[in-house]
Amino acid sequence: MKRIIMVLFITVILSISLFAENYYCTDEPYTYFIYNEDSLTEKQLNEIIVLKSEYQPKISELRKKMYLERTKINLEMSKKNPDELIINNSLKLNMEYAKELKKIANDFLQEYNEIKNNK
Repeated sequence: MKRIIMVLFITVILSISLFAENYYCTDEPYTYFIYNEDSLTEKQLNEIIVLKSEYQPKISELRKKMYLERTKINLEMSKKNPDELIINNSLKLNMEYAKELKKIANDFLQEYNEIKNNK
């Protein structure tokens, strides 16, 4: 039962990552748009674009690392006798990368809000 739940959990995680990998190109410098809904000045927009170009490579690199670890898990799970150590190590690495990604995203949002609020 525990194994079935683990397989379902990993399948959900992998399907989300595969969906994202198929529909978003990670090699593009901008994988999302900046909307000027807050009526930012041109100077603020330029600062945000510079900020985004600073953070985007870090985010893309972490996303690639997470995708590689998910692929390792998927390959190991598809084997007849999967190595639990590899799976557990990949899960731990993925959690570390997710924490790192969250920290980077929070730093970006903090700096973004500082720029946005300095009108």
